[in-house]
Amino acid sequence: MNSQKARQILSNLFSEDSPVPCKITLWDNQEIHFGKGELRFNLKIKDPQTFEAILTQPSMAFGEGYVNGDIEIEGSLPEILEWIYQNRAEEKLHPVQKARICWLHLKRKAGLGDSKRDVQYHYDRGNAFYRLWLDRGMNYSCAFFTTEDQDLDTAQENKIQRSLKKLRLAPGQRLLDIGCGWGSVIIEAAKTYGVRAIGLTLSKQQYELGTKRIMDAGLSDLVEIRLQDYREVSSKEHGSFDRVISIGMFEHVGRENISTFFKKASSLLRDKGIMLLHTIGRTRFEEMDPWLTKYIFPGTYLPCLGEIMEEAQRYGFDFVDLENLRRHYDKTLGHWAKRFEDHLGEIRKHADEKFIRMWRFYLYSSQMAFRYNPLHVFQLLYSLGRRDDWPLVREELYT
Repeated sequence: MNSQKARQILSNLFSEDSPVPCKITLWDNQEIHFGKGELRFNLKIKDPQTFEAILTQPSMAFGEGYVNGDIEIEGSLPEILEWIYQNRAEEKLHPVQKARICWLHLKRKAGLGDSKRDVQYHYDRGNAFYRLWLDRGMNYSCAFFTTEDQDLDTAQENKIQRSLKKLRLAPGQRLLDIGCGWGSVIIEAAKTYGVRAIGLTLSKQQYELGTKRIMDAGLSDLVEIRLQDYREVSSKEHGSFDRVISIGMFEHVGRENISTFFKKASSLLRDKGIMLLHTIGRTRFEEMDPWLTKYIFPGTYLPCLGEIMEEAQRYGFDFVDLENLRRHYDKTLGHWAKRFEDHLGEIRKHADEKFIRMWRFYLYSSQMAFRYNPLHVFQLLYSLGRRDDWPLVREELYT
């Protein structure tokens, strides 16, 4: 493709009277300007092959181009991504490619081996790495902000407390945390409510650090972390849990295993037991971002709300409450990205520039996706079988 053709295409994708003054520089140094005033950024596309790839698979090609250095940026990456999302550029391209990606995704079914490999690929990058930019409790999921300027540590503590209060915990109850991460939720549940808590993770590094945190807290008699898939929990424990919680794990279940998840969860809960499910999701089906599933979260699937509701009901779960934390995740990702940038010196001791560009692109593109795309964070509350003892006013769930 010659640069003149590329210029025509870009002029159709982006408005010349853009409120953000910027320019795109092509491989032969041709410049396309958008907006008026002092330039906010310059996006350089270094070869025609990268440009052609963007036209057929925008997310994949742009992400790979940035990570590999075929796309250079003068200015702010989040500002460029926001400009692209605001212009809805990807929606104007590749309807055939969208269908192809969707089909490839639907053909993949995650078995036990796939799930373990996928989770370890992401979460076993090293506890030291995650400790640099997560909160002090190492919670790798959406926080809950009660004010616009609240710090991340407080917001993550809010999320844990708010989630546990919804479960209506009492001393002596058994709580199962499916996808417990580094153990913050089960540690707090035992410490505050006196419950006996078991957490499940497939990450060896989460298991090791979480177990140490439990011992350091003096809670080994109440709390246990297992290196185990939820499907591997013994039938001897069926019906033995009063409560089940899962925060930020359901995205790894896979579309074909949604039914499996609810079937297993229902078998583990006692009658009238309560489950809280916290997951990223959508209100309608869309194909997964191919760059994200290739480089960051292999095997992930963001479920539709309807899929969750239908399968939960199939296995006896009665719907109680739903909150949407979309704006909270935008803020959470913003905090993570800032912390990541603040610790680049330490990260560079163990990672090359390609890894840093990959992780930076993941954090900022995810933030913009929650800001502009139909992505949500659902926090659903269920009881196994109908209960009529719920408060009439939601506020009472948190007292």
